[in-house]
Amino acid sequence: MRSKRTWGAVRAPVWVVLVAAVMAVAGPWAATAGAASGRLAHARTLFVSAKKGKRFAPCTKKAPCKTIDRAVAKAPKHARIFVARGTYREDVTITKDIALIGNGKPVINAIGLANGVLISGTHAAGASVQGFLVRNATYEGVLAANTTRVTISDNTVVHNDRGGSAKPQTGECAPAGVVPGDCGEGLHLMSVTYSRVQGNIVRNNAGGILLTDETGPTAHNTIKGNKSLGNVLDCGITLAGHNPKAVILSTTPGPPTMAGLAPKVGGVYDNLISDNTSNGNGTQGQGGGIILAGGPPGTGVYDNTVSDNTAEGNGLAGVTLHSHAPGQDLSGNVITHNILSNDGLHGYPNGAPGDSDAGITHTVGITIWSAVTPLSGTVIAGNQISNDYYGIWTQHVPKIANNANTFASTVTVRLFQK
Repeated sequence: MRSKRTWGAVRAPVWVVLVAAVMAVAGPWAATAGAASGRLAHARTLFVSAKKGKRFAPCTKKAPCKTIDRAVAKAPKHARIFVARGTYREDVTITKDIALIGNGKPVINAIGLANGVLISGTHAAGASVQGFLVRNATYEGVLAANTTRVTISDNTVVHNDRGGSAKPQTGECAPAGVVPGDCGEGLHLMSVTYSRVQGNIVRNNAGGILLTDETGPTAHNTIKGNKSLGNVLDCGITLAGHNPKAVILSTTPGPPTMAGLAPKVGGVYDNLISDNTSNGNGTQGQGGGIILAGGPPGTGVYDNTVSDNTAEGNGLAGVTLHSHAPGQDLSGNVITHNILSNDGLHGYPNGAPGDSDAGITHTVGITIWSAVTPLSGTVIAGNQISNDYYGIWTQHVPKIANNANTFASTVTVRLFQK
């Protein structure tokens, strides 16, 4: 329920609750919470109100700013910015460690603008965005790029797909060599580490939550407790390797070698995807509930954990892994204790069920497909699968024990291992 409080009516306990909520999602760096608490206690607090704010106001509680951008520009490092309920037609750019906190679900309406919120660069490390409705961006709702230790929590991100149908394709919509454009995602972590995406509702975008590695690794992140729903052109949650230098390519036969500086240059690895709901995605564009995929040779999407998620009614499998090219590393991924049902509904361009890349022609709960390179260290266990023709379909994966997963009677073929 949205709060009916205004800035004049807000009492101190409300701000205490909001600050406590920010600290509660401190993420992997929670060990420094004591120091952070002391830091916030002395940080400057700024206020924004679309209704009561003035263009050149000092952003105090009694004289709030009218725009989020002005407050961000005025905010020193470690500041908190409280944004009142209302609509803000802005593309908010955060390049420093600040906490942007919505009160009463304020709307960032980015119609005609690139992104709703951009968190960018090394100086933005530690920044957080919480409690907003972000909509109508040309490229993506919330984009974090080339940074670390950010938190994106409790936001609703909808209809951020305006650039997908534009001609010609520009910005993030435009392909770069063999890497397709990635616009239309609700939330995107691009070359981001040690960060947390939690408790967001991401719906009716082209795609839901995306992790990629164009300019550096995307690693050690937690994607937890989000709902990715009805993003019909793409996947609900995607881990995509785009950087061809993520692994060391070898001229000798066998899998690629993880050595030297490769993991520092690129790769999507050691991320936790847990307790999310990913339903109704990719039903018009061949997208899975949760997908791990490599693009060109040399890309790496490895050692990630996908656990305790729910996926239902998606175009591709509830959990899908695609390794398309030689010289990729998609080994060591762990897929456990997910609940999957009625997936693989739209795996071909003509709308037929299955997975056109793997050649599957029926509905499927889990697809692990490598076209060339055998995968090692892949764990598929404890999953519950129902209402699919294939429960689990694999190629170039070590054998899975027959009793490692649970299949309902509505699954025709429990395990197909090619």
